[in-house]
Amino acid sequence: MAVTGVTNTNTTNVFTDQLNNPNAEMGKLDFLNMLITKLKYQDPTNPVKDESFVADMAQFSSLEQMTNLNSTFEKSISSLNTNIISLMLMQNTSQAASLIGKNVVVNTEAGQISGNVSSIKFVDGQPMLVVNGVQYQLSDVSEITA
Repeated sequence: MAVTGVTNTNTTNVFTDQLNNPNAEMGKLDFLNMLITKLKYQDPTNPVKDESFVADMAQFSSLEQMTNLNSTFEKSISSLNTNIISLMLMQNTSQAASLIGKNVVVNTEAGQISGNVSSIKFVDGQPMLVVNGVQYQLSDVSEITA
């Protein structure tokens, strides 16, 4: 009886992808493909031991839990960034509103100008101080007097 060689293209492709792109991460599907290939092409005279299979499944479970944890962290960080941006906007708005009626000195390209903050306008969601009819950013203020 003739025996033909056995090759595993799936596992080879996974490893080739890893070698070609070392920054690529192996996912759950890659791990399962390798496990299935290991079982499929095992030596029939020396099958995979139960302990080895259990260890592989434990590794898969750990991989899945770490992937889920990473996903949760990414969602939390995204939410936190959104909240920080909202808080910064509220703080800038509050600071700008507290300057209405105050005299300020504003740094401009032409030099410093002084005047009374008459109102606040919002441009692209950012509060702008109106001094002598001209809009300035809050960060341009260098001095505040009553």
